[in-house]
Amino acid sequence: MKVLANDGISQSGITALEKGGFEVITATVAQEQLINYINENDISVLLVRSATTVRKDLIDACPSIKIIGRGGVGMDNIDVEYAREQGRSVINTP
Repeated sequence: MKVLANDGISQSGITALEKGGFEVITATVAQEQLINYINENDISVLLVRSATTVRKDLIDACPSIKIIGRGGVGMDNIDVEYAREQGRSVINTP
């Protein structure tokens, strides 16, 4: 599975994910290019902090996304209820 850590991730986080068999991509993709990037690279997990928003349009346009993760307090930049209605897992770690 490919993980896009769009707003950055610690080295220990990268190491833990890679040990779990994930391919971690740490590119910072502009919001307006995110849908195309996710679809072109078959991203399964999207990890964000506060800079990236995950709204209905992105959720609908990116069927490969299975998990949306938020690092930091709150999840106001993610349409949590809608994502879950669409069968996506939404998690966060403060």
